[in-house]
Amino acid sequence: MVKIFQEINPTQLKALIIRPSALGDTLLLAPALHQIADKTELTLVGRSPGVDLLRPFLHNCLDYEKGGWHTLFLEESDCERFHLPQVDTAICFVSDPAERLKRGLGKCLKDIPVFSFPPFPSSEARIHVALYLASCLKKSGLPVNPEKAIEDARTRALLRKEKLSKSGRALVLHPGSGSTKKNYPPQFWLDLIKGADHGVYHKTILLLGPAEQQWYQFFAKGLSGVEREIIISPDKDRLVSLLQGAQLYIGHDSGITHLAAMLGAPTIALFKNSHPLQWAPLGPGVTIIADAKRPQVIHRNIKERLQRS
Repeated sequence: MVKIFQEINPTQLKALIIRPSALGDTLLLAPALHQIADKTELTLVGRSPGVDLLRPFLHNCLDYEKGGWHTLFLEESDCERFHLPQVDTAICFVSDPAERLKRGLGKCLKDIPVFSFPPFPSSEARIHVALYLASCLKKSGLPVNPEKAIEDARTRALLRKEKLSKSGRALVLHPGSGSTKKNYPPQFWLDLIKGADHGVYHKTILLLGPAEQQWYQFFAKGLSGVEREIIISPDKDRLVSLLQGAQLYIGHDSGITHLAAMLGAPTIALFKNSHPLQWAPLGPGVTIIADAKRPQVIHRNIKERLQRS
């Protein structure tokens, strides 16, 4: 059962946003939410850890996996099980071609307008996903300036919590993503790490998620002569700390790469199968390298950036 305990400020527009997506897809709401956080009372329904990382911009955040939100897709939604917040509008970013969620939410919210959008723009649209999300929120009546929101996100670390010392910082690498099509093979990363000037960094940290856990022994053996730390699936707080402490972060088009960029870490994002125009990480120190056909060029470009950092 979903419970809302906070008092609602009657002078502000109140909006419910539903986006049950993966980490990076959720974080791309940040530019719009950051811009309107002081003008609206926002409740976001999504998946952890993405919704938790966006808490600074929210009046409340709710876990889509708890409380039976999926039952809104049923023909007869059980509205009694929900304690929905008092809102002026609701916006859904859910794949809902039959508009079942829209109807179910509309029934529970009664006369409140409900807007429904696809989770992502079409690949032909050639629009950044964050700009698409901000534009949809504007169409729904929220006070968003989409272009300004994205411009700010490219020049500011929206999620940075504190100013960090430059001493004792690390080279942090994440060789995975949510899709194997976007990933370079483990040998690529092994060669990259071996070719880095490790004297520049306090230490080298390799982040492995559940999908990359099988590579632990490969990297441990291949990097036996390199001072490094291999960390598997760190919790949210440790992950944020590691990324904020990065002198340089390197990763594929992934949720962790989006998080590193928004935390203000100097970020190199490798694009192999997705398009930077739609998915480029947003932050003040992002470098995009997209050359899937010639990975040796990527090695050379990364080494040049490592030497300059």
